Amino acid sequence: MQKSKPTLASIVFAASLAFVPLVSAQQATRNAAAQNAMPAETEVLTYNVEHPTYGNIGTYTNTVTQIGNTTDVRTDLHIAVKVIGIRMFHQDATREERWNNHQLVSFKSTTDDNGTQIGVTGKADGNAFHINSTADGVLTAPPQVHPSNPWAPFVLQTDTMMSTKSGKVTNVVVRDTGVVTMNFDGKQERVHQWFVDDDKHQVVWIDDRGVVVAFQTEEQGSPINFVLRSQTAAAPGSAPALANN
Repeated sequence: MQKSKPTLASIVFAASLAFVPLVSAQQATRNAAAQNAMPAETEVLTYNVEHPTYGNIGTYTNTVTQIGNTTDVRTDLHIAVKVIGIRMFHQDATREERWNNHQLVSFKSTTDDNGTQIGVTGKADGNAFHINSTADGVLTAPPQVHPSNPWAPFVLQTDTMMSTKSGKVTNVVVRDTGVVTMNFDGKQERVHQWFVDDDKHQVVWIDDRGVVVAFQTEEQGSPINFVLRSQTAAAPGSAPALANN
């Protein structure tokens, strides 16, 4: 049987197939380079931590850095409870979140809970988010899991949350209770109020700009308030670099 000679059209078609992966790889490289070239937008939100008995006991700071579709959130927590000048309790923590298009990609935290060291790491993998905690062991959460750090309104759009301290995963019920008038540190504000309930009751208050102006959680039966003290834009290049987990 006589073999047919390749036509010009078949040669061009074969060449185009070979060229497609190259073009795709080059486009991906250009997209990554374009995102890296985007200026980082960084915002720092610092909250006072207020105890009903001991008053102001520390600070909670979220540093949010946006580059294209990627958002890095670094949280620094410093709490100390003192009685007649003697420190009775302390908690210091550093936490790092990486998001892509509102999807949690990775998480890392280290906490000194009054002398007890707790470490948590987490990483998205397909249809699951895998967590390794020195407190709760190895855990698997659904992909929609969000850390219990209400740094933006969309963080409340989930039915599963992970403790930023221990890595514990719980089902939550989030309810929008409407607009209310609240008094924060002597200042009245009209805010949107959200309830977040699992094994404890939490509240988040968001203003009409979409800024979380305060939130409340429970510790040993006491309501702890986190009230926004300052909101600033960081100078270019001043944001702390986050680990690429």
